Amino acid sequence: MKFKAYQNVADSIASLYTIPIPLIDIANDEDIKVIYDDYGMDTFDGMTWYEPSQRRFFIHINTERGNNADNTKGRFTLAHELGHYFIDHHRHALETGKMQPHIHYYNPFGKNDEWIIEREADYFAANLLMPKDEFMKDVKGEEFSGQMIQSVASKYNVSFSACAIRYMNMNLVPIMLVYAVDGKIKWQMRSDDFPFYLLRYGKTKVPEGTVMGDYFYKGDSSCGKQSEVVFAGDCFHTYREEQNGLEFFEYCIPFGKHAFSVFWEK
Repeated sequence: MKFKAYQNVADSIASLYTIPIPLIDIANDEDIKVIYDDYGMDTFDGMTWYEPSQRRFFIHINTERGNNADNTKGRFTLAHELGHYFIDHHRHALETGKMQPHIHYYNPFGKNDEWIIEREADYFAANLLMPKDEFMKDVKGEEFSGQMIQSVASKYNVSFSACAIRYMNMNLVPIMLVYAVDGKIKWQMRSDDFPFYLLRYGKTKVPEGTVMGDYFYKGDSSCGKQSEVVFAGDCFHTYREEQNGLEFFEYCIPFGKHAFSVFWEK
């Protein structure tokens, strides 16, 4: 698999540094100029630019969209942009002008060339920030919980969602991840062996019988950031009536108009 090569490159780079990975040090060691500035809300999170006259790469990070040097969003954005530099065909395309400065602001569920390029950079970023062997030491054999993910995320200085996606891709415990805005599902992901494919209403509105549903429909955040028991019939599109009573845990992080939940079997 092509992505495996990106993991190897990221692991090799990460092995030279300590956890949490000091991204600015990596950029400095590669003579990449990182610039944090306000580029507007409706533009990009990050952009990588090659300047032929200086024979040097520049990475622009947009602070207006919440990216800062020390916060988790800014760290993932910078790691993503470093992916465009360290992935050979990205770097060569930028150097030769075959690829325009790539903007880290895209539809994560598209299927065009830009989607592929951005997915490659995202994969590199996850591996750079959370090197596989080190990450596995932290999570393998541990009982899954939202609190465990939060603890590991803090160690690597990454967001809860980035850490949860990294864990999901390890296929250790079947989980489903859901991100919603204003009660509408923006995206969902699941482990290959998670018992249900869809939420109760598919990829439209948040089910009422979830912690996330209580937050959006009742304004109740009292059960946020803790493991709460929910029932399959209230949460998922089940296949048989006898499945409705199956118990799951939900760990929900509500924030403003947003909410992110993890579901796993009790």
